[in-house]
Amino acid sequence: MCPEYSGGMHALLVLWDLSTDSKATFEELREYLWTRSMPRFREMEGLRQKTWISSSDTGEWGALYVFERRDQAEAVIGHLSDSPVVELTGKRPTARIFEVEAIVEGQHDGADLLTSGLVWAGRT
Repeated sequence: MCPEYSGGMHALLVLWDLSTDSKATFEELREYLWTRSMPRFREMEGLRQKTWISSSDTGEWGALYVFERRDQAEAVIGHLSDSPVVELTGKRPTARIFEVEAIVEGQHDGADLLTSGLVWAGRT
């Protein structure tokens, strides 16, 4: 039996290329996440999930958001030039909105997604 359709969702992918000339390191950005960004986004209306991502191999930093409505994703794009990450890094990001086709959670060991990621390393 299929669950009832709950409506369309929209994903926003925001990426910064920090491979050259960034004023901030990944470690400094993780501290910003912990102290400023995570508390702020917990209160964002319509945000179902935000996953911060990075690649030390490519120098990319960013986030994948899932919103209830497209206009909520568009509002984030409208404020990216004022983003603290722009101020911290001196770089502007790229941003793209996608329609969410499906979301699934697979079999796993039960690790809490809300306490996963490098930002939690060394914190209690």
